[in-house]
Amino acid sequence: MADERVARVAIDFIVYCFARRSVQWPQLYDEMCFVAGNRLFKGLGYEELRDAGLDLTLGGMSRTSRLASEVTKQIRTGPLAAALAT
Repeated sequence: MADERVARVAIDFIVYCFARRSVQWPQLYDEMCFVAGNRLFKGLGYEELRDAGLDLTLGGMSRTSRLASEVTKQIRTGPLAAALAT
């Protein structure tokens, strides 16, 4: 996968999970694990998400937490807020 597509898949997954359950970390992590475990987002599971740069394991927790925090911040205050409002 190209880097740009990897980032988009990860961001889209986080946006999808946050739209399903608008909560803060660590509850958002729980939702992300539920969605991945049940392949509710485009049929993607843990392995496919890890391949796309979103690691839901303990080893990837720090990076995933930072990414989720940035995405949810933009959803609430930035350009993603306007996009989701339409």
